[in-house]
Amino acid sequence: AVGEDAINRVVSRLRHDAVEKAGEAFRIETITKVGYRLVSQGGPAEGAAISALIDRRHMIAVGIAVAVAGGSALAWRMFDQPDWPPEARRLHEQGWAALRDGTVDQYANAVAKFRMEADIAPERAEPWGALAVAYQKQAASAPVSRRESLRTRAADAERRALSIDPDNGDAIAASAMPVPLFRNWNAYERAWRRAAERSPRHPIVNISLGALFSAVGRPRAALEYVERALEAEPSALRLNLFKASVLWDSGRLEEAETEFEKAFRLWPRNYSVWFSRYYFLTYNGRAQEALAMIEDTSNRPTGIPEWNFEATELQARALADPDRATVDKAMSAALVMAKRGVGFAENAIVFAGTMNLVDTAYSIMDAYFFNKGFVLGEQRYSREQGMYAAQRERNTFFLFFPRLASLRRDRRFAALIEELGLNAYWRATGTVPDYRA
Repeated sequence: AVGEDAINRVVSRLRHDAVEKAGEAFRIETITKVGYRLVSQGGPAEGAAISALIDRRHMIAVGIAVAVAGGSALAWRMFDQPDWPPEARRLHEQGWAALRDGTVDQYANAVAKFRMEADIAPERAEPWGALAVAYQKQAASAPVSRRESLRTRAADAERRALSIDPDNGDAIAASAMPVPLFRNWNAYERAWRRAAERSPRHPIVNISLGALFSAVGRPRAALEYVERALEAEPSALRLNLFKASVLWDSGRLEEAETEFEKAFRLWPRNYSVWFSRYYFLTYNGRAQEALAMIEDTSNRPTGIPEWNFEATELQARALADPDRATVDKAMSAALVMAKRGVGFAENAIVFAGTMNLVDTAYSIMDAYFFNKGFVLGEQRYSREQGMYAAQRERNTFFLFFPRLASLRRDRRFAALIEELGLNAYWRATGTVPDYRA
């Protein structure tokens, strides 16, 4: 049986080829409740593109079968790749499956798979481009002391890929990945715009532009890029989760809930999905449902220490019953956690702002953004999760959450966004954040 995901993957790849390889000479139109229609759009490539697709139309069915049998989102690459050794293809698919998982251990798994693929097919660009991406992903969450060596390896793999195929999308995306986002908004956007000119449909290119718009307070603009990334990688965990989060940040709660629930059904014990759903319930009047998730110990994500669940539970209890003692207890626990990791500090800021503890929120933000009051280490969360963040890597998207309006009304907010360079970015680009629109 051919599932919806397999069909969507193959069609999204054909649409990619229509743009990247056929000069938009054709497009694939979705006919609701019926199927798909091939539409000629003219242009010099029309005859070759359309006739080639018709002559090899049986390949579409073969590609779908391969996708179902092997769980591959890359079956489209196999249509005209007779010199790609089967073992190399298999490793390539396994490597990308690991990257889509989005966890530290799976990044290492992806690196191993792509290195093995490069040993088998060193003359091809695909393993080198994918390896460059995997090394950059590894570097982004590694301790600072390891990042330079990983990025050096990434740059070497990127050069190998581009020397073989100057249009290799993975290598193009990898070239922009080291550019920092925080307090570097304009340069980051320029880097990814250049990448988009060369590889406009690459999922990493689009999700990175989506991350920029989210960070500068424009989640509505971010959604377009998230959806474009999902066209190429519909089964990627982090892309699906990002879409749910952007919808939430945009105030589209019904749609956000649908996406969170879908992600939770697909990846019920992934820590990112589990905690994202937990906080969505907690902050949207459904704290009792969030507490039920905590109490269901057999279905919690693994690798999370018990103290993390205990402190997180206190926040849901405070929102369910916001008496002074309960709120103070939850805030005290959140402050202790804030000093343990960068991600915990973000959670503490959001909780304080939601509970209208404005002074507390700003004291944590002083530490988070400027190392004032207390200094955060490299860890994002608990040591068990193995994720790290350098001082130059701070998130700003949460500053624009609808539920943190009390922080934005405070006189200190104007000084904060000026210091972070957000005002300068908005002036330079002629844009405004959604909350001002």
